[in-house]
Amino acid sequence: MLNTNFIAMKRVSKISTLKGMIKRSELHTILLKTNNFNRMKKISLILIFTCICSQVLFSNNIENGEPAQLKKGDWFTIEFANRLEDYSAPVDTIDYSSYGPLKKLAFKCEVIDANELSINLNFIFERLFDLEENGEYFDSYFDQEVSTKSDGFQIGAEINLTSDSIKFVMPGEGFEEYIYSTFSREVFIEEKRMSSSEHGRSIALTDMKQMLEAYLRDWPKQNNNFPLKASGDINVNDFKKYRILDTNLSVGRNINLIVNIPEGLQGEDLEIFATSQFRYFYNQDKKLFSKKLEGGNDTLSFYLSEQKLLALRYKSDKIKFVGTPGDTLRLTINANNGESAYSIVSKHQGDQRSLSLLGDNPFSFFKDMEKIHSVDLAVRFLNKKTEENIHLLDSLKHQLTANWYRRQMFETYYQVASTLLTWCRNKEIPANYSELKRLVAFQKIHPLYDYIILPDNYNRYVKNAIDNSFRANYESVSTNQGFTRHFGDIENYDIYDIMYWGYPKFLALKNIVYTDLEENGITSAQENYDKFLANCKYTPFKKELEEYYAEIKKIEPGEPVLELPLNFITHDNFHKNNGKYKIVYFLNSIKEDDKKRITENVSDAAEELDLKGKLELVIVYEKEKYSSVSKIGFPVSENFQTTYIGLEPDTKYWQDRNCLKIYGYYKIFIISPDNKIVSRTQSYWSIRNTIHQYIESQNQPKSHENRKAMILGALISLLGTGLLAWLIIKINNRRIKKRESARRKLSELELKAIRSQMNPHFIFNAMGSIQNLMNHNQTEKANLYLSRFAKLMRMVLNSSNKKLVSLSDELELIRLYLELEQLRVDFQFKVEVGESVNPETEEIPGMLLQPFVENAVIHGITPIREGNIEVEISKIESNLVCSITDDGVGIDPAKTGNGNGLAMKFAEKRVNLLSEQLKTRMKLDIENRSVSEGKSGTKVTLIIPVE
Repeated sequence: MLNTNFIAMKRVSKISTLKGMIKRSELHTILLKTNNFNRMKKISLILIFTCICSQVLFSNNIENGEPAQLKKGDWFTIEFANRLEDYSAPVDTIDYSSYGPLKKLAFKCEVIDANELSINLNFIFERLFDLEENGEYFDSYFDQEVSTKSDGFQIGAEINLTSDSIKFVMPGEGFEEYIYSTFSREVFIEEKRMSSSEHGRSIALTDMKQMLEAYLRDWPKQNNNFPLKASGDINVNDFKKYRILDTNLSVGRNINLIVNIPEGLQGEDLEIFATSQFRYFYNQDKKLFSKKLEGGNDTLSFYLSEQKLLALRYKSDKIKFVGTPGDTLRLTINANNGESAYSIVSKHQGDQRSLSLLGDNPFSFFKDMEKIHSVDLAVRFLNKKTEENIHLLDSLKHQLTANWYRRQMFETYYQVASTLLTWCRNKEIPANYSELKRLVAFQKIHPLYDYIILPDNYNRYVKNAIDNSFRANYESVSTNQGFTRHFGDIENYDIYDIMYWGYPKFLALKNIVYTDLEENGITSAQENYDKFLANCKYTPFKKELEEYYAEIKKIEPGEPVLELPLNFITHDNFHKNNGKYKIVYFLNSIKEDDKKRITENVSDAAEELDLKGKLELVIVYEKEKYSSVSKIGFPVSENFQTTYIGLEPDTKYWQDRNCLKIYGYYKIFIISPDNKIVSRTQSYWSIRNTIHQYIESQNQPKSHENRKAMILGALISLLGTGLLAWLIIKINNRRIKKRESARRKLSELELKAIRSQMNPHFIFNAMGSIQNLMNHNQTEKANLYLSRFAKLMRMVLNSSNKKLVSLSDELELIRLYLELEQLRVDFQFKVEVGESVNPETEEIPGMLLQPFVENAVIHGITPIREGNIEVEISKIESNLVCSITDDGVGIDPAKTGNGNGLAMKFAEKRVNLLSEQLKTRMKLDIENRSVSEGKSGTKVTLIIPVE
């Protein structure tokens, strides 16, 4: 098993050196032979192959259409895997609670050039996913080392259509394999600690080339069938299958839906969506395509990269069905007197039948939980419900596809686990895992990587886990990560960025930005939105957030209302400029108290802002739900006008609310007299303040004339007495700030200069060590040293660019450095951290301790070729005490800058500058042990105030 540090370092060093090394190869012009027969034969082959290439399969264009010629700019994403989803009926030999081992490797292929003679492709590394049987996993989409995400590699491919040959352009020298580490994490609740382990793995570059070559050579093996298949078989070590995930051209159809449509529905719009099984507001339907119903048997053929739950919509009806690659479904729609029913026949009939049996919400037991008031009873109750649901699912087991059975099983586990967390929050009971771990669902789920199958309740579970008020020292089973307390409606983005990793991390961050956009708008969410797009490599999350950002931008304050696709603005009042502020309330309560409060707040705004007769309360309601305005009956006020706008069908009411992102109760939508958005999700009790702020921003009259006069008089009287004093203080403060700024910048420049000197000095010592090993023909050790050195350099650069790093990061850097030096010098080392010190939370300046450790090796141990080095960290009161001790030749503190350690000289100066810059007082003590202890060696003690 490879050493973890070596693996991670090697991966970083090799991938990060690729940037700029890969050049797109030029196409070589191949002349056809002069023989006319051979010329015609080859031209025919060229045309056939070009047609085949034009049929590369694309998932976002699923309607029938003419195939496009393959051209520059076309692209597709191909995925290689050891296996694809299992759509066979389950068998008892399969472990459905686990889905490892599973490997996936994806490339995005871009067409650089294409003509009748050749095609030039560029395969860009997109993703590597590896889930081992023991639960260790790696996903490059969610690699914690953000800086490596953009350092992908590319493989060029030139296809000569005249000779059917393929030439590959590989990455530059030094990149033979993609090296990564699978990750596992164990949590020990009782001891309040956690441990993690990494195991080195790699995929050879030659294997990747063989996969791509097998795929490209599979193009002409389809007997020139059209369209070209979107998946196939390969056989390259662990990878046995390939499939097309996404592309920008038409794609081959692998699923057929034959719809029998009655005459009454001819001409209606039919839409197909990717949908969710359960009704949660964050499970958004995604439209795949739409068309007009023609009547009779209408066949819809399209492409699915994997099994999905789909919804067919027409009028107000929605039919859900399971779409499985390779399936042909027959759907019969009956329309009688406006009531519709349907029947569906499928190759995988069990999957379809399970939808009707399980329904939209098979977990109707949540209300029963309200009667339970102890954790023990709650766990026992939910374990019983879990057993019942799994028993129901097992009764259908052999009728379901393996993939669908597994998904339904995990739906149960995640729903039950989420229910318990919700119950804890509602009952204000701490969610202590030591008590909750008896829940069977907690023992079955793997939130760190269950996003592979992504049951609907997965997102709900993670959201509930985050929303719970966990104890600060609590290690949660929910994502195998520590949770802290709830931070408010819009959680602190940076805290969650630190606390989580992997898919749950980016899911949490996406939801934070999503909610901030929805509730507070673009100005509030912009900073975190930009950070998310810069750091998240997972395309679905980025695309979802970008699309939502674009929707919010259209409904920001100041945007014109009449340009939005709203139904209620067709009312006559919106086409007459009556000079009134319109306060729109989407009716969701007709309680007398609620109506009274809303009316009073609108009336108060009219009176206090001198806007009597200039406000209009608009009540938008569902016409089918409230048959007459008299049943709604808001109180009448002489201060404003009330207008009722009923919408039918009810879907229009919800379309308007969705367009404006108004989901909560008692949210008010305010429109200016010129039909501009004032506020979109304002609560009714702050109507007055919102309109007042808007008026001020528009430089409109703010109040009565006498109030203006009073304010003006007060300002004039204060201006004469306070202006002179203010100017004096302002000028003096500005001078002080300039002096402080200049000192701070000078200090920072000095620190940067020291860092720039320390890093080359560090590199010089390391390269000298490598040279020494080479000179002694220790090639294997030299290679190992060089690889570890690259990892160490990465850590050094990261530390050098940060003002503060965690103590754990600094100690990891020290350990790695000492392990490297052990390859050339025979010595022992020990790093000890006191019980009162938490390395994860304590922060110190980056690269602060390493130079003293380096000096102990270079000038203390190396001259005698053996010895011991001890690094001890303790905490005394509010000071962090760091000592580095060696039993080497010793050092004269008076000569630290004269041949006894250049790094020591830089470090001493840096300690002094940091003390000044951080406004603290670090204490550095260097002593020769022969004087102080009667032993050989040197002891360096650094005292750092941390509180």
